[in-house]
Amino acid sequence: MQRNLTEYDRNEIKQMTRIGFVLPGLILGISVIINLIFLVDTNDNTDMVLLTFIDLGIILICLGISYLMNRKYYQDLKLGVKKIRLEKIQDKENKTSYEAGSGTLHRPFLGKLFPKLWSQDMKPVFLVYLIINNTRYEVKKTLYDKVKNGDYVEMHYSEFSETLLTIEKSRKNASG
Repeated sequence: MQRNLTEYDRNEIKQMTRIGFVLPGLILGISVIINLIFLVDTNDNTDMVLLTFIDLGIILICLGISYLMNRKYYQDLKLGVKKIRLEKIQDKENKTSYEAGSGTLHRPFLGKLFPKLWSQDMKPVFLVYLIINNTRYEVKKTLYDKVKNGDYVEMHYSEFSETLLTIEKSRKNASG
């Protein structure tokens, strides 16, 4: 089954393209630093011609990397449709995790004098998962509360890159 991409789906796909710009940007940044070091170190014109060809090669390589990393995402955006697969929920799982950096180490003496400064508990974060086809997917609490084991969900994937866009409760019930 196929449907048109929503604005949310388009934004999700566009966010996936970021790494296709960051990695070539890092390569270009390192190249610029090496060029500056080279320019400060030498005054020979024959080396400048070689440096220009090397720089052109690096730019072409970066453009190729960006294209190869993002081409499927751009195909998804151009086509504008997504695939929907109907899957059965095997199990539900919830667990409590703790926000990194939200707590402080308890110091016995200072913790009793200044409990807010030297003895702060970590903030709990409640995570909920659906297990589908032996794979655990983190979902929103609202979806987790709506479904139960054996129910069907619609898993929305992009056409070319196979990116999971959303999981929604299906209208199809557990009995068929």
